Amino acid sequence: MSLNQELHNRLWRAFQRWEELRKTGVTKHELKMRGIRESGDPNQFTRNLIFTGNTLRSYAGVLREFMEHARLEYGAERLEDIGKRALRSFMDRGIGQALAAKTLNRYRSALAKFGSLTGQTAAFVGICQHYGVKIRHLQRSGQLPGPNRKTPSREILDRAIQLLQEWDIRHFNRMDEVRAYHLAARLQLETGARSVSATERVSRDSLLDGNRIVLVGKGGKCQTHLLSPGLHRTLSLYLRHSRGPLASLRGYRSAFARAILAVGGRVPGTHGARRRSVRDRYGRIFREGMAAGLSRASAARKAAGDAIESLGHGRDRRDHRAWYLGQ
Repeated sequence: MSLNQELHNRLWRAFQRWEELRKTGVTKHELKMRGIRESGDPNQFTRNLIFTGNTLRSYAGVLREFMEHARLEYGAERLEDIGKRALRSFMDRGIGQALAAKTLNRYRSALAKFGSLTGQTAAFVGICQHYGVKIRHLQRSGQLPGPNRKTPSREILDRAIQLLQEWDIRHFNRMDEVRAYHLAARLQLETGARSVSATERVSRDSLLDGNRIVLVGKGGKCQTHLLSPGLHRTLSLYLRHSRGPLASLRGYRSAFARAILAVGGRVPGTHGARRRSVRDRYGRIFREGMAAGLSRASAARKAAGDAIESLGHGRDRRDHRAWYLGQ
């Protein structure tokens, strides 16, 4: 069996293990909390799992490149032949090429997963953690490119949502089929949710009294958000007569990108709405803190923590502050 085929089989089994677990009602969040309770390691019970098809494809691409490196440089013929020396030289090569910190961290995630699938968990995880520290140091010193995530303006997003609404109305007139892409965009903008959480994971059961909505995020983690009364009412009316989820994820992403470009925007990805939402939230909380008498530094610190926490992340995550707020 070829190295590529063996890699594919092991990655696929990791993906299938998660599918089997999910059928029992287990969530990624529960597995992480169990790891923290039992050993202090949130990834103890997730390292041999792959949670999405996108992650599977991303890891496969990185690890095929890693295996080819190990074969050429160290003569590896089996997955178990690929060890720590190959890992270090692969990461050092990426750093030497001045790859972006985001790319190098994706390499680390994939290589840590490789270790768990080849019986080298402790060694590979330890080395990958070491490289995480090194990458952060190089990024802070300006030796590696930092995150380059552009955020669309509120004006562009508002115009794009208006256009999506016009397209949804036109679709109904032509096909006699209700479509809610503009509502998904409004939901992202108000809550900062990922596109999948604002489309295929929204049903009539998601809405709660008091203008609240429960959205399902990564790993099945649920988070409650407060909506504007108008959006809550409109969603309630739509979902009352809808047979399925709020919208198709694939269709929404495509329509969103076309709408952004049509109104003159340059950030067509739906994650731009998530970034715009968290930046708007940061600005609002910062102004409130200043009005309440906090110092500028204290208001900024509180605003950043609250804004990042609203996305479902830990409030002290510096990497997410850099990604979303440029801090």
